[in-house]
Amino acid sequence: MASLSVSEYLCVEDSMTTTPSRTARREPPRPDYRMRHKRRMRTLNRVVLLCSAVFLPLYLAIRLTGGSTQKLEELPDLLSRIKTPVVWQVPEDGVRYEVFFHGYPEVGHKFVVVRVQMEARMKIGHVVEPKCFQLVDDTGTRHYPRSHSPMFIHLGDRFQLDRGDTLDEELLFEIPEGASADRLTFERYQG
Repeated sequence: MASLSVSEYLCVEDSMTTTPSRTARREPPRPDYRMRHKRRMRTLNRVVLLCSAVFLPLYLAIRLTGGSTQKLEELPDLLSRIKTPVVWQVPEDGVRYEVFFHGYPEVGHKFVVVRVQMEARMKIGHVVEPKCFQLVDDTGTRHYPRSHSPMFIHLGDRFQLDRGDTLDEELLFEIPEGASADRLTFERYQG
């Protein structure tokens, strides 16, 4: 066995451990044209989305207000009108129990007359008809107004409200004699 000097031994060991042969070494694959194109498009999409998120609300605000700062100040009011288009209430003395109202109720029932005050804060897109109102009694039963309610005699069986319209009308309900009115609901009727 031939002996090697220390320096020769280190060189041989170095060449065996640190320098792999050319066939065993693999270079990382270079990104080809498609990969670079995908990355550019992804970056471009992100930039477009970011610009849309920033500039689209500004554009809409300018279009809605016509560039006027006064209209911009009215924007929160517009949003609140959209959220609650109809403001209505039953006054404190707005509920009466009747035994006669242009006729008599069925046996075991009584009439309830409810005075309703309404104001349309914006144009209402649906028609108001008797089935939009429901009187809930203390047992949880829901009752629709009678067709000969003063509101529907004055305004017809179906009517619409435009912005600024106000109503101060009465609705007529028929409920069991032992029940009492608990609350009145108003919502769009989809029949």
